[in-house]
Amino acid sequence: QFVEMVNNILNSGDVPNLYKNEDLDVITQACRGACQSAGMVPNKTNIFITYIGRVKKNVHVVLAFSPISSAFRVRLRMFPSLVNCCTIDWFAEWPAEALYSVAHMKMTEEDMGLTHLEGLLACFSKVHKDAEASAKEFVTTLKRQVYITPTSFLELLSGYKKVLVGKRKEVGTKQNRYQGGLDKLSEAAVA
Repeated sequence: QFVEMVNNILNSGDVPNLYKNEDLDVITQACRGACQSAGMVPNKTNIFITYIGRVKKNVHVVLAFSPISSAFRVRLRMFPSLVNCCTIDWFAEWPAEALYSVAHMKMTEEDMGLTHLEGLLACFSKVHKDAEASAKEFVTTLKRQVYITPTSFLELLSGYKKVLVGKRKEVGTKQNRYQGGLDKLSEAAVA
């Protein structure tokens, strides 16, 4: 239903049955002067046409769709304005330098105490590039498309951070227990 409304906005600048009578009164008051200055008779139809013209001129819509699965193709067939009334930017693979730069930014947002950061960043970039190569090989071998997107890379980074925090907490708990046990043994040896 959302994509249908966006399709209508892109195509005609209007969503059917969107406005209540109070909204139409506000639109009439706001656009009456513009309608008259355009040399049109200020009736409801002309005022609404003026309003829709303003909407088309000033509304900008940014949509992001994933090409994964057939859902993308189905949406494009069902809602042709997504193709006819839009500029489509297909985002290709990120180069290794961009992967490295994004990984550096994400890993240094907060102090994580990473001692071998440069090697880790190179590893992230290599893993993602290897996954892209494997996806291409998968297509040629099994004729099935697997998408490795920049989002996959960002998920790799956030997954690493999440696992790192969890493991540090787990190791810290074990370290505290071990230290507590050593303290008890020291106390018992003294006593």
